[in-house]
Amino acid sequence: MLNKDIAVGVLNTQALARAKINAENFKKGIDKKLKYGESKCARYVKKALIAGGASVKNSAIESAKNYGPWLIENNFKVVDNATTVSSGGVFTISGQQAGDVVVIQAAPHHVHGHMAMFNGTHWVSDFVQEKGFYPAQIYRDQNIPYKLYRYGNNNKSGQNESATQKGKIKIVWPIPSNSRGIEFSNQESILSHLAGESTGQYTIGRSGMWHGGIHITHTTTPWCALSGKSPLEAIDFPVPFKGEQAIRCMADGEVVAYRVCRDYLTIAWESGPLNFSGSFVLVKHYIQPGEKESSGLHFYTLYMHLAPYSAYEEAENQWVIQDTLRAYSEMDWLTAKLTSESTSPQIAGHMPKGARVEWDPADSNLNATGNNKRKYGLVTLKGLPEDTSSTLTPGKRYWVVVDNNNIKSAPGAGPGWWRQLLPPAKEVMVFDKTVSLSSPFSIEAGDPIGHMGYYQAPKDGGYEARYQVHIECTSMDDNLEKFLTNPDKVGEKNPLWLKYDPGLALFTKDVAKGTFTKGATSTTRTGILPLSKVTTETDKSTKQEYWQLRPENAYVPKGQAEPQLLSQYDLAKLGFRTETAEPASFDYLDGKNQPVGFFRNLINSLYEAATGDTRTSHALVKHNYQRLLDKIDSGSDRYSPMEYWRALHNPDYRDVIQKTIVKHPSDWYFKKGDAIWQPFLNALKKEAPEWKKYSEDFLDKMAWMQDVTTEKLGPSLWHMHPIMFLGSLRKATKAGWAHSKFGYFLGKVESKNDYSAYNVYVTYAAHYKTNLTKMTINQVMHSQSDNSSNGMFATGRFQVIPDTLKAAIKKLNLDGNALFDENTQDRIFEEYLIKVKRPAIIEFLEGDGGVEDAIYDWAKEFASAGVRKGKEISRSRTEFEKDENGNFKRDKRNRKIGIRRWAQNEGVSYYSGDGINKAHISPDEMIRVLEESKNENK
Repeated sequence: MLNKDIAVGVLNTQALARAKINAENFKKGIDKKLKYGESKCARYVKKALIAGGASVKNSAIESAKNYGPWLIENNFKVVDNATTVSSGGVFTISGQQAGDVVVIQAAPHHVHGHMAMFNGTHWVSDFVQEKGFYPAQIYRDQNIPYKLYRYGNNNKSGQNESATQKGKIKIVWPIPSNSRGIEFSNQESILSHLAGESTGQYTIGRSGMWHGGIHITHTTTPWCALSGKSPLEAIDFPVPFKGEQAIRCMADGEVVAYRVCRDYLTIAWESGPLNFSGSFVLVKHYIQPGEKESSGLHFYTLYMHLAPYSAYEEAENQWVIQDTLRAYSEMDWLTAKLTSESTSPQIAGHMPKGARVEWDPADSNLNATGNNKRKYGLVTLKGLPEDTSSTLTPGKRYWVVVDNNNIKSAPGAGPGWWRQLLPPAKEVMVFDKTVSLSSPFSIEAGDPIGHMGYYQAPKDGGYEARYQVHIECTSMDDNLEKFLTNPDKVGEKNPLWLKYDPGLALFTKDVAKGTFTKGATSTTRTGILPLSKVTTETDKSTKQEYWQLRPENAYVPKGQAEPQLLSQYDLAKLGFRTETAEPASFDYLDGKNQPVGFFRNLINSLYEAATGDTRTSHALVKHNYQRLLDKIDSGSDRYSPMEYWRALHNPDYRDVIQKTIVKHPSDWYFKKGDAIWQPFLNALKKEAPEWKKYSEDFLDKMAWMQDVTTEKLGPSLWHMHPIMFLGSLRKATKAGWAHSKFGYFLGKVESKNDYSAYNVYVTYAAHYKTNLTKMTINQVMHSQSDNSSNGMFATGRFQVIPDTLKAAIKKLNLDGNALFDENTQDRIFEEYLIKVKRPAIIEFLEGDGGVEDAIYDWAKEFASAGVRKGKEISRSRTEFEKDENGNFKRDKRNRKIGIRRWAQNEGVSYYSGDGINKAHISPDEMIRVLEESKNENK
């Protein structure tokens, strides 16, 4: 089986090593011009593939052009319909993926043809091919024939691959909790945040009309608003919104339809034309928690009223540096290619945090991958922050790292999915109309969707100005009701919830004896509790364990049929229920016609919830709901729509409405002439003709669903509350600092968050996706005792070295026969590394310790982390202390003692200068991650 990562890594190393040799030969005058490679393309690619696991058998082939059959023997397949794409003098292949191999036929003066592998950024053979997969101009001029080969049974594009991985998708919140991008810690925190919205509530909006989604506005989330160019915006909001954070795609999926308005739409109103944004994007998703399709669900998320194109025009390809970065000159980079610590190009200076740069990530000429696996971009320095000096020259181009959020789109930069619609895309962006994509493209959870757009909502005599996004979660899947029952019983062995029903016998505890006795009472309501917060106690006499039900101030025996332990996918048992509505009108609360049917069902569900509420402070609530039900049933032609609306959106019973999934006609489907709009429009004809005209114009401009011809949508769809529904499907995160932002950030740098990763002595070559987690602790220690290149050195997700492992085993009393698996590694990290060995880290995360002390301890433990300028670092390995007689000082093990050193520059590794280690994380970045982790766990 081929490991593409290893193959690509070996090829990169070989090609860059060759570049170093060629550069030295040119520098010394051995070669009169700088050579590219050594005319052995096939040998380099073959060697890399064999290192990755390909068979040596039948590989003794003379010409690169003849390697096709050998590739096929090694489970490569020809990619059908591969086409050449030329842009800016660079030749790429449509759909090219990391690990792909191209075999090119002979060209004039190149009788053996050519062979190269794509590393994710460049095509590589015995040199890094800056001009694309063709190695020389003669190939490009004559369009020499070629075949693209891909490992495994896969002729699909990368985006389709990811969409078919059995529905294992990532889900995120659509907004961050603040302008710095910090995530909401849980579902409750974001729902509480959005409780501050006065418009756009799910099911029935403030106007009394059907509302199938939610609104998020600048009132609660100003950091996601972006001011455009309308003169009225400057009047309504004199201080412009900068779009510091974007609205994010909530789940992995693919963009299937969009409307990008070039500017705001306008509708006539009594106070003058009103502006609003009509831009939207529709994303299709598929989730399948279980193995069978019966546990799957196809659904959509809609993001409406996004900022128009004009709000972004001036910020295309504009970025802001997020941390102080090393900058390399264009010429030095070309020669050195960042091969290793010793052959890095000379640093031209430091790009300061806040510097503005221009960079096109779609231009392969401006992208490169260093031998350290970091992604670099050739950026043009456009400006420095105020009161900042630098040796760099504005207007010049420099190479800097562009991964790990080191640069971010400048406020006002367009969302990334737009780039899929730029030339030479098959379907280029079209403005001001609904576009149904014949070739959807992938988008990941968390990717920017856009920003809130400006919206002037009419009101009598004027308007109400705001920035908003309307988000819906819908489905046309007939399997939805079955999906709610968790037919595959996914997560049954890892429950997250405890549910008890009315009538469950309750037990009391004799504190003095430590025993439990069945009491005289039983539960009178349904309760659902997070299992992680339910404590257990054991009867000292019988050894029977009991759950403590804090809301009931009592206990129940553990291990019985009741209470039930539920998976996060047991949605029906967790309170999600369905309603089907077939209304004659979208207007439910007109003040004249009692809202029977669907609306009454909602009020009845709230009455049932209030009836089961045992809080004395809420004893009268059920009577109020009964009064409203009686009034609805009376048929009275006079009632207060606002009273009904407030009763529906009672925050004490919020979950009842938000867990209701409604099959309902979509207001995006029907147009002004359709029957379902006539009761509403006809009522306005006499009473408010100006409102009728506005409403008809709005419907003309905004209805879009029938224009999406590539998807079966409407007229009725299942509607789900996007935060409540998708939040319930988010992957349950593990507890502990190993699974915090800090843990994941550190793990990504150290090992790509691979628990099976390790490197070896001597060469320090990294190995991934190994059987490390199946080895016992003793077996790992035995391998670490082998100081040859066969012995493991730094092991696991957090790269535990031999001395650290030994100390952790002793301190934590670990069993040597236990597996060195995820649990063991997490325990070593949480209970030893950051708590015992480097206590300043835990003292900051869980106490009042200083963050500067914490990052210093971090840098001492992990060489990838940088220290502050002036901080003491490890002792020298080349210069040693001497006594007054001129003799070397020695430690207890008779080793020479290195002289003390201090960091001469900001961000160097604590262990810099040892020929092995190099920092990749700046101190400021470390502080940000630690602070975010601490805040998310409050």
